[in-house]
Amino acid sequence: MQKFAFYILSMSMVFIAIGFFCMDIPICTEENSQFIGWSELWKNTRLGILIIIATVIVELLVYLYLKKSWKRNVAELSVRITKINNINFDTLTLIASFCIPLVSFNYQQVNHWIVLALLLIVIGVIFCRSDGFYNNPTLALLGFRLYRADFKTQELNTDNNKSLIFIIRDKIEISDRIRYVLLSDKVGYAYKVKK
Repeated sequence: MQKFAFYILSMSMVFIAIGFFCMDIPICTEENSQFIGWSELWKNTRLGILIIIATVIVELLVYLYLKKSWKRNVAELSVRITKINNINFDTLTLIASFCIPLVSFNYQQVNHWIVLALLLIVIGVIFCRSDGFYNNPTLALLGFRLYRADFKTQELNTDNNKSLIFIIRDKIEISDRIRYVLLSDKVGYAYKVKK
């Protein structure tokens, strides 16, 4: 369920762009400087405005669901970072690979909406089946960072080294302590333990 929530969250920019593409806003020129009226403007922009409003509401609900889930499941014990790599650049690859092509459709034609729906389903299935769901442009806009980090844990009185990809709002460095919750076998949400 969390991977699907991440997918919905990652599509926010695409749907907002689609909302703007569905608007037919007249541009005022010197030849045509008369206002068309509020009812005509609403008629020309209604679908786009509704898409944008629905997107903002859904994205907010999904983000609140994820945040509540993370806080509820976070580990009691903290771990110490021993090695760290910043991997924020992966988000740009995601935007270039599928967000930009999706907004290039002609949203005035019904067959383009059908193709868009099929592509969103296919991308969603791939997104949810892979561990790449952490590449999320919306989370990057909200100030979250991505790190690949090694850390020490104490299990059965022996020191073990583990490695995970972390989604975290704080900037972390070697020797920092974090608490985390697993989102998959390779990805976790973390927050820094204040000293």
